[in-house]
Amino acid sequence: MAEIFIPKWKASQGNGTQFMKNLEKHLRYEVDLEKYEARKREIEVGKENQLGGQVEGLGQLKGTIPAREFFRWDGYKKGCWGDKAFINEMLRDNPSFKAKSFSKKTFVAGGFTKPSFA
Repeated sequence: MAEIFIPKWKASQGNGTQFMKNLEKHLRYEVDLEKYEARKREIEVGKENQLGGQVEGLGQLKGTIPAREFFRWDGYKKGCWGDKAFINEMLRDNPSFKAKSFSKKTFVAGGFTKPSFA
């Protein structure tokens, strides 16, 4: 059975109505604001990832993780970013974090011409 917590208010604190008003305000505005900001960060990361590409010496861009998510997960589960399975799961669950993939095979038609020595 679930435990129910019923606070006991001191006479100087009133009957808890101010607490409930503050809780309602937090749930209505602050939680929505955090969801909005998270979605905004996701969109910006998605724009960065659409560029994709490959950097000389660094390799193929696999994805971009916003700093807030990176540090939250790192604090929650130390060393998780070194685990390839975790990263693949994160990119699967958050497709906007995943970079645009490019074909590994590249073919350029008409790229070879006979050199002329004149």
